[in-house]
Amino acid sequence: MKRMFLGLLAATVLASCSNDPVYHGLTQQEKENYALGIEGEYPGRYTIVYTDKQAAGNDTKLLRETVDSVSFSVSDLTMHTIIFNNFPLSLLARVVDDPELGQALSSVPNMGLTGSYKFKRATENGMVDWSFDMSPVALSLTYGGLQHNIVVHFRKSYDYFRLAKGQIESGTAFVQGLQMQLEVSAIYDGDRLVQQFDNVWQDGPELLAVFQFGL
Repeated sequence: MKRMFLGLLAATVLASCSNDPVYHGLTQQEKENYALGIEGEYPGRYTIVYTDKQAAGNDTKLLRETVDSVSFSVSDLTMHTIIFNNFPLSLLARVVDDPELGQALSSVPNMGLTGSYKFKRATENGMVDWSFDMSPVALSLTYGGLQHNIVVHFRKSYDYFRLAKGQIESGTAFVQGLQMQLEVSAIYDGDRLVQQFDNVWQDGPELLAVFQFGL
């Protein structure tokens, strides 16, 4: 079933594989101008796939949920921040092995997941490489009679989105249908690893989300 979700991921617009593109660096002024072009808040929806560890009989089949009427925010280059707004992090309650931790996570309200972005380089055909990395989420949860400092980590992306220079300058770089992927990689309690998550190519517990623009 996990492979069935790959069709959705294949639509994610990442760095293209054009033949022998010619790259050049970006000046600080170009980066600042491009950042102003993409700054703003964009509507969309989440499609979230997760492994339900709390299902009866410990059936770890994949489940899929969609969350409509959410948004993605981008700041200027000074902060170079992105925010996936109103994310239902409580879904982790269904993924973790520890039922007490799961119970505590189930009451976590929707929140904005933050990260940072950068412009890397451009090509001679008018495309600009842009990427982002997610910041860990720190939660103070009480369960088992103790307070726990839970930290949720996300998998690092090594790919770039290729955005058209003209669309950046016109404020339409994040067009309808463009998708961005988030994948939980691990949960820590302080310095102690609580749970490691597999990636989409493996068979194991996971929580993976795709934000799709313009819906």
